[in-house]
Amino acid sequence: MTLESPPEDRDSGLVRERGPLSPDELGELLRVLAGSDVEELDLECEGARLWIRRDPAMVGRGLPEISEPMVEATPPDTFVVTAPMVGVFRRSAGGKSEPPVEEGGSIIAGQVVGAVEAMRMLNRVQSERAGVVKRLLVQDGQPVEYGQPLIELRPS
Repeated sequence: MTLESPPEDRDSGLVRERGPLSPDELGELLRVLAGSDVEELDLECEGARLWIRRDPAMVGRGLPEISEPMVEATPPDTFVVTAPMVGVFRRSAGGKSEPPVEEGGSIIAGQVVGAVEAMRMLNRVQSERAGVVKRLLVQDGQPVEYGQPLIELRPS
C-alpha cells in the first residue's frame, strides 16, 4: 500500500502534517486494509482527507515482517569491546605511536583499540581487559551504534 495525497491535491503542494487520525489509529487502519481486498480507500473526516491506494506490485505480499535482529551469543571465554557512542568506527585512534590492532594481536587493559568519530571528533575506545584479539567485528569507516560489539577478545 502506498500513502498518497488525493488526486486533486497532488500538484497543489499542500500536505497536512496532522489529521484527525492518531498514528496508532492510522497504523490499525493500514493493518485492517492489508488483510482485506480493498484496493483503494478515500476517507474524509473533520475536513482532512486521506487517500490510500494499494500498490499492484505489492498485492499478495502483505505487510513486511519485522523481526528482532539476531544477536550471536558470545562464548563464555570471550570479552567484547563495544562502541561507547554512535558514530563512525576508526581502527586508528589518531596517534601515530599507536598502530591499529590486528587479529591475533595482544591487548593490555586500558589500551586504545580504536576510535568512534562523532561530530568530527575522535573518541578513543579502550579495552577494559587484557587479551588477544580474536575477531575484528567492524571495518574501518563503518557506522556503529551505541553498545555495538567492535572487537572480540579471548583471555591471553
